[in-house]
Amino acid sequence: MSADRTYWLSEEPLQGHIYFPSPTDWRALSIYQLVTDRFADGDPRNNEAFKGGFDVRDMTFRHGGDFVGLRSKLDYIKGLGCQAIWISPVFQNGYNYYHQYAQQDFTLLDQRLGTLEELRALTQAAHDRGMYVLIDVVMNHMGNEFFFEGHQTDTAPFRFHENHGLREYRLITRRAASELYDTPAGKQPYMDFYFNNTWVEEAKYASPFYGQYGEAAWDQGQGTYDGSDFHHNGDLQNYADPWEINVAKIYGTMDDLRLEHSRVQDKYIAMTQALIQSADVDGFRVDTPMQVPLPFYKRWAPAIRSFAKSLGKDRFGLFGEFYVTTERYATMTGRGKDNGMYGQDRFIAGEATLKGGIVYPYYWYTFTALVYRRPQYADGFALAYEQENRMIDTFDPSTNRSEYAQWIFCNNHDNWRLQTLTGKNQLLM
Repeated sequence: MSADRTYWLSEEPLQGHIYFPSPTDWRALSIYQLVTDRFADGDPRNNEAFKGGFDVRDMTFRHGGDFVGLRSKLDYIKGLGCQAIWISPVFQNGYNYYHQYAQQDFTLLDQRLGTLEELRALTQAAHDRGMYVLIDVVMNHMGNEFFFEGHQTDTAPFRFHENHGLREYRLITRRAASELYDTPAGKQPYMDFYFNNTWVEEAKYASPFYGQYGEAAWDQGQGTYDGSDFHHNGDLQNYADPWEINVAKIYGTMDDLRLEHSRVQDKYIAMTQALIQSADVDGFRVDTPMQVPLPFYKRWAPAIRSFAKSLGKDRFGLFGEFYVTTERYATMTGRGKDNGMYGQDRFIAGEATLKGGIVYPYYWYTFTALVYRRPQYADGFALAYEQENRMIDTFDPSTNRSEYAQWIFCNNHDNWRLQTLTGKNQLLM
């Protein structure tokens, strides 16, 4: 890691800085989403910075967009009628991960995007225009520094505790010894999160976890690598299994953090608080929340809201990527409901976790109606609305009002653009 503190987050709030207050209601805002690397290159000097990966001729490589370039386009975005921007993750990533979803370090900005001062200048320029800045944060996973023992190049079948003589896997680092960092836990591929291959026979998972059907799963077994900050369970293949979707390695390429453990929660809370106080950001869009155990959100979300409030941000935004069933995102929205609580005044938690997010059921109905020219699918909006009224907790007792922000969209970075699929005539609608 670079010794240059130009890219490190601050450990204390900015002295003498007046933090920008939250909007009265996030639901009143139009939000412009962008991938920073693909938007505007304001400083070509950082294109080949630490780790490189720049090549505008290749769509899988970095193209040079940065904080300086984005700041120069704020008037354009505001002119479109948008009052907020949601930008891709900002932490240090690997070689050519232009999307920024494979983080290496949660305390260090990616040098190819810009310095901390340039990020602060971006948020300040947005605030000067009355605009808000949401940053995408990834908590489920980091980069791809480990493989499961015996499965360096192939899929590792899911394991949970020890069954039929097969324990969860030992983790093997992909890096050479000379490339590892010196940490309090010895030589490690990450600076702040550590793996540990010591089996703890009596250890259990901090359940309940929740599955795609809103069902609660309680840990009835024991034995895991509890001293590791990462899960050792194998690759995610069965999204319907409530254990596998919460602890397995997504895509077989992203090291899965043990976020149900208080030790790992402490680190992540500190790092995301540092991002708020360092750059005066106004909210987080939470990536892959459906793969994160709910015990994490029950602690992290109230801690982040309380911290932001201490800086003058009374309604710091926390919104999830709900690429999942309604039953699943009902467990992590508001105080949460499992599939035995619908239509009742009962909840999983006493405080709100996520207060809304990107709702895919509405997208799917829109997409099918417009792209496949099946207007009858637009009727699905009424069904989705009815489902949500019955299943989703929208009321926040701490503010004494409904604050569920539903992000309805026609395309984003995870999906084909409607313009690409429909052609010019339909675009003119």
